[in-house]
Amino acid sequence: MRKKEYNLALSKITMQLLFWLIINLTYICAQSRSRYSDIPRIDVHTHIGGDSIGIVNFLKVRKILIETYNVDLAMFIDVGTSENQIPDLNKSIYVSKSRVFTCISDFSAHDGLDISPKDLHVWLDKGYVGYKIWAGPYYRRLGEREEGFRYIDNIVHEPTFAEMERIGMVAASIHIADPNGPYGKRTEWLSDPVEYWREITAWRHVLERHPNLVAVAAHGNWLVCQDAQLDYLRNMLATFPYLYVDLAATFQYFYLLDHENLRDFMIEWADRILYGTDISTFSDSKEVKLYAERYIRTFKILETNEMVEGGFFGSNPIQGLSLPRDVLEKIYYKNALKIYPNLKDQLSELGYRVK
Repeated sequence: MRKKEYNLALSKITMQLLFWLIINLTYICAQSRSRYSDIPRIDVHTHIGGDSIGIVNFLKVRKILIETYNVDLAMFIDVGTSENQIPDLNKSIYVSKSRVFTCISDFSAHDGLDISPKDLHVWLDKGYVGYKIWAGPYYRRLGEREEGFRYIDNIVHEPTFAEMERIGMVAASIHIADPNGPYGKRTEWLSDPVEYWREITAWRHVLERHPNLVAVAAHGNWLVCQDAQLDYLRNMLATFPYLYVDLAATFQYFYLLDHENLRDFMIEWADRILYGTDISTFSDSKEVKLYAERYIRTFKILETNEMVEGGFFGSNPIQGLSLPRDVLEKIYYKNALKIYPNLKDQLSELGYRVK
């Protein structure tokens, strides 16, 4: 009798433990999936360069994100690579099943832009959605004794920006300067604050000359590594109504900013911020899961208040921003639809309900 009672008691305990385990596993799974599964995401800053294998792998990343995190990375904008500055538009459309839009690009403005201003409308008419220009620190492109065109406001570039402004061609994820953190954390990319501000100021000159130029400044215009920089970015956005920024490769620097200041900025300027990562093409399918996890970290930073270990790059712990739904919608896709030609129509054709 005692053995029977013992077995019955053990059975009850086992059932209770199983019930507890199921409840907790359900909770954990729910916590690991996005609450905003119905919001499509567009990565406006990718370096695919029209690479077919890379596109296939990007689509595999998308599949994992749907299955594991319940989000849909609906589209990508390919801003090219230094090896392939004008990717094959039709090939990208075919391989990606119309999920990749393509830009023309120039990754060294310092020795002169390769694409003639008079040809820009030709590329725009063909379906290229923007012109990516890399204008980071001159010493990353020019030799020690090369003079070149060190800053983006050099008069040699004026015909290009004037024509882009005239025909409505987007300056897509234009790269200005490089990250410059606070004293003691300057970063290896651009450690000299004087040179840093020369490059930021040169870009401001371009916008002053071309107030109607629609520009998406890559990496938050690299004004996201100090709180004072973020205030200057507020000034830039308030001064130039057609200036936008993408978030590519910025998440790993968020720990340098005051959390509430950053969150306030994201909410205040939600109409001018676009989601991006700076992901590059990759050929090893074993890396697919790794890149999916990187995307998930960025989503968690924007959507939750969790402490996240790293952004798309880096490993510094970052406190999540828990942004409101309407802010997330603008950052993830609505702002991109406002800027890039034909994007809204294509998203609709893919079956998404877009307003």
